[in-house]
Amino acid sequence: MAIHKYQAFVKVAEMGSITKAAEAMGYTQSAVSRMVADLEDEWNLNLLRRSRGGLALSSDGLMMLPYIKDLCSHYEALQEQANSLKGLETGFIRIGSCSSFSTQCLPSILKNFEKRYPHIVFQLQNMEYSETEEALCAGEIDCGFISAPYSPELEVTVLMRDRMLAVLPPDHPLADAPCYPLQRFSEERIIKLTDEANNEVSKVFDQLNALLDTPVTAYCDVNDDYSIMAMVESGLGVSLLSELVTGRMPFDIRLKELDPPQYRDVAIAVKKGRRQSPATEKFIQIVLEHFNLK
Repeated sequence: MAIHKYQAFVKVAEMGSITKAAEAMGYTQSAVSRMVADLEDEWNLNLLRRSRGGLALSSDGLMMLPYIKDLCSHYEALQEQANSLKGLETGFIRIGSCSSFSTQCLPSILKNFEKRYPHIVFQLQNMEYSETEEALCAGEIDCGFISAPYSPELEVTVLMRDRMLAVLPPDHPLADAPCYPLQRFSEERIIKLTDEANNEVSKVFDQLNALLDTPVTAYCDVNDDYSIMAMVESGLGVSLLSELVTGRMPFDIRLKELDPPQYRDVAIAVKKGRRQSPATEKFIQIVLEHFNLK
């Protein structure tokens, strides 16, 4: 079928290898090569660039990829809608989520989803909130979990408020205090998540700096929250993380609500103006039920 040629090209582009794409699709390597070659012959374009370093998209391939992805996505939605009309609960959904949400919230959601729709296949991609937003806007995933601020290209439903917490070593002077004054950060050695890993942390420090004569600066920037908690446990400094991130942590640290309290909103998002597949709609329904929003 003609659509398989487009799907094969997308899979090759995603995996950077004809061999890996063939394995993922259940085809032989020669079959995938032939399908991509058929597209190149049909359009009189070179879609792939081969070199000693491996396989990459040519400039023409890069230009064509978004359109081919969109075509494949619409075809999948068409198939799912046809199956839905026949009473068949099948489909495929691509979900983007950061590791903290994947660990704390998604297992029970996915378990309920799989129980209700056992024939719908899902693919979970762990990425930071900003990466999830970019993937949604590019049409690379069907829905994703993100935090504010939200792109105007996305349709967003807020699910929960996630508390921001001070992370302290066990021997910190405020280890047994009921809360941690936000301005106290100006007196501390701060171990901070990088902006790329979590811009919500930077937003809190930006708000604090607006109140101070001398801006708060980080002792070091780290892009992994587990590394931060390990460093705090060792007494190297204090940090600021969200409650989702600190859940189920194996470290001897103290978590304190801030004074005044600080939060970030976590939402589920889809791309505006894009007709959602029945599988995506069913998944979003399960998510909203989980948070008692429907």
